[in-house]
Amino acid sequence: MLPRCTILAAILLSACSSAVAAAQGSPALEPPPDPGAPWAIEWSVPDRKDEMTPKTLVLCSDHMDEHLRRYRSLIEKLGVLKGYTILDGSKPVAYKPVAGAIGYIFSAHKGNEDRTVSDCIANYPELQPIVADFTEKAMSAQQNDFQSLVKAGALPKEILPLQCYSKFYYPTEDYFPTRNTKNWFALIDVDDSADNRCFDVTLPATFGISPDSCESAGICVDDRK
Repeated sequence: MLPRCTILAAILLSACSSAVAAAQGSPALEPPPDPGAPWAIEWSVPDRKDEMTPKTLVLCSDHMDEHLRRYRSLIEKLGVLKGYTILDGSKPVAYKPVAGAIGYIFSAHKGNEDRTVSDCIANYPELQPIVADFTEKAMSAQQNDFQSLVKAGALPKEILPLQCYSKFYYPTEDYFPTRNTKNWFALIDVDDSADNRCFDVTLPATFGISPDSCESAGICVDDRK
């Protein structure tokens, strides 16, 4: 990330150039947008940004068309994501990627988990036990943790119940991921809200990008809204 003084100097220089051009009667030239520029985004885990996400991702979603479009739009807008591929998990597999080089994204609203799995399970049967583990164990554990924080006073009592449940699964369950571990192989996201608020956070987080930074840079904003 460039120092703030460098960015400020660039902004001032651009403003001066525009003013001079206007005074001379010629149109001011707008610099081309550069969504891949280092200052456009912030990484949640900067030292692992190049290794934390598998390059080939299989998406299973109850809003497949919309979610697939938004993932591909983000990859297209952000130059540093060049080389990532998002596959529609409900369609027949044209080829089987090398084990360890593929990741699964499961995104469904609560109550639609079984239907979403059934759309993908014929092509990717290895996804079923992962989703089952999440829905049977991880969701209830996260809800219990949330209630414990409320009871302990760490969260206000009037706060809304937890609506977004998500978890990255790694090749084994007995270690916390560090910079030396392998990529995650499944991101499970279950949304208990009536809209896509949880997906809006999960979208950039899939690639280790800070959601707030991505939205403020205009990269994660849905063009159709």
